[in-house]
Amino acid sequence: QQQQQQQQQRLQGRQEPWQPQEDEQQESEASSEEADDDMLEKRGYFLVMSTICCAIAVLLIPCLALFEEPASRDRTFYFITVVFGATFGVAFSLFQSLTWEILPPNVDFANAMGFNVMCRLLGIGLGNFIGGLMLDACLDRTRTQSVTYRPEGYVFMCVFSSCCMLWSANIASSALTLAKRSTLK
Repeated sequence: QQQQQQQQQRLQGRQEPWQPQEDEQQESEASSEEADDDMLEKRGYFLVMSTICCAIAVLLIPCLALFEEPASRDRTFYFITVVFGATFGVAFSLFQSLTWEILPPNVDFANAMGFNVMCRLLGIGLGNFIGGLMLDACLDRTRTQSVTYRPEGYVFMCVFSSCCMLWSANIASSALTLAKRSTLK
């Protein structure tokens, strides 16, 4: 009976049976937007968590000096680098796609993404420069045959890098929160 009423309403409104009703279309759009918001929130959570895990992996690198046996040090190093590579890869790919998604519709995408790449390159350059300065400050001058750095240089460099990653996780979380607020308005 309800289907007959809907069919009569479609015929009266000259709407074809395969076209959705306005109410159905609005409900479909609303549920689609909610699903998009949920997906954005989940992907944002994975971005922040993978960045934090990456920072922890970098923080663990200087702990390799605590291993006396080279074989166990190598196995631990390989494990840390696999965790670092996986978490960095997840964070990098999520960052790229989420950056693209949260841009407002009226923005010049080419300029925005170009600015994104330039900021990334600036961060890489400055980070490498500062890390190099930290290592050079801890140069072991007692060994003249080869360039050797004291362990604290690696500790400083890894702590600095880890802090930068945690800071970027905080910035990403804030940006996603702002994007979610702007879509709610």
